[in-house]
Amino acid sequence: MDWSKTKTIFIITFLMLNIFLGTQLYTKVTGSHMGILSEETLPERIESNRIEVLVDDPERVVEAGPLTATPRIMVGAINSGELTRQSPELIDDMTLFSELDSPYKLVDANLTASVNAFLQQYVYQGERYAIAEYVEDEQIIGLYQTHEGRKIDEYDRGNFHLILNVNEDFAVESYEQRALNVNDQGRDQELLSPMKVIERLMNKQHIVVNTVIEEAELGYYSLLQEEEADFQVYVPVWRILANNQYFFVDAQKGDIQMIQPLE
Repeated sequence: MDWSKTKTIFIITFLMLNIFLGTQLYTKVTGSHMGILSEETLPERIESNRIEVLVDDPERVVEAGPLTATPRIMVGAINSGELTRQSPELIDDMTLFSELDSPYKLVDANLTASVNAFLQQYVYQGERYAIAEYVEDEQIIGLYQTHEGRKIDEYDRGNFHLILNVNEDFAVESYEQRALNVNDQGRDQELLSPMKVIERLMNKQHIVVNTVIEEAELGYYSLLQEEEADFQVYVPVWRILANNQYFFVDAQKGDIQMIQPLE
């Protein structure tokens, strides 16, 4: 056997193996660095996709937790002595109806402030309610009870806690009121910020190029919306309005609960 030739072949083979392994390592490292360099931050993704975020303070972080709620008996409102300049009566134990002695004129140009003034003067614990929507064809203004300033809302709005009946002059003539006994369940937790929710919607391809994000509102929602239910559990949910669609996203877990077109 020619040991000299064998040795030469071995050396050449070893060198070729080293070159091959070195090339593979270089390719892997270079590819890894390129991936890091090419990965865009969220602000860069928003800018490059021409997404417009019109939400106030989208990076804000708040704390909240789940709630339980039960219907409240409304006889206490009748007996409070606070319902003056009106004729209140109970439709049932849980529902109060009241007709005003004189219609209360609302200011369409500043509806929220105008309705809040009405609530303070005429509605029992009226400061606990907030406007959800004005249903023009039914001539009603629907409101929901709030907890710490956030509406105890519904995915399909309609079963309002407070309904103001308005006439053709946009004056309140009567109202129908229900209320909830609300209790916190467990400790509050840090919630996802609106920007984190936007990122999740982008990752799921729900927010795409040229999207305008108009609104981000935090409320409490229950997936079991049964009018006759004696007990409900509500969780904090972000309601995001973008491109004429509402996206409801669990503010704790980031799960998309529902997508609803803007009517």
